[in-house]
Amino acid sequence: MCFSLLIARTLAEFHSVSLVIAYHRSQLVEKLCHYINLLSGVNNELYKRIKLSACPFLNDIPWSKINEDIDRIEQVLTNENSPWPKLTIVNCHNDTQTLNFLVDENENKLSLIDFEHCSRNFWLYDVFNYFLEYAGFETEQPDFDSAYPSREQQRKWLEVYLRHAIFLNDKFERTLSIDELCNLGDRLRPILHLYWSLWAFIEALLNTEAMKKFDYVKYGKWRLNEYEKTKDKFFTQ
Repeated sequence: MCFSLLIARTLAEFHSVSLVIAYHRSQLVEKLCHYINLLSGVNNELYKRIKLSACPFLNDIPWSKINEDIDRIEQVLTNENSPWPKLTIVNCHNDTQTLNFLVDENENKLSLIDFEHCSRNFWLYDVFNYFLEYAGFETEQPDFDSAYPSREQQRKWLEVYLRHAIFLNDKFERTLSIDELCNLGDRLRPILHLYWSLWAFIEALLNTEAMKKFDYVKYGKWRLNEYEKTKDKFFTQ
């Protein structure tokens, strides 16, 4: 089995580990709120700790508009007339770049590492974050348009994933076609961009040494721009 399809199987098996308590709500908005409160000054104590006044690059970011958008994101995700509340919540890794999958060539198995961003979330979030990472994570301006997998590639990957996703047995997702799942996952792409944009700004503030090797500010602005370009796809029902 090729590396990418091994990732599909590994991720499905990881998602199939039962939660101690069954949750029906994602922590996605909670995580976004934590980031925006840290960056915008809503959380005064955190705001003081990182001394945002010494970071002029953040003055260009429309924090109040992003705050409003996060409220809108929550409204969409909790709308009972939409499919989002029906989706299965799992322990998501939330950082499914290929470097976080270690291969054991003798056993033909992968191990998942680096659980820093792990939280309860839609399983589709991990899947489509992995697809976005096709664009590369070693450049400040990834080409998300040309590197994003085709619909046919998405189908083949999801076919493997669904065969091993025992947690989806008798769940709502089994009533959907693979194309319908792809459509839902594609709608999450803007939210993924927003999440990693806010994370990058925080990384720039708290890890100044890392800025010497990678421009997190540039990367954050690039992904925020991708969010702005694509967010109507998410907000349009």
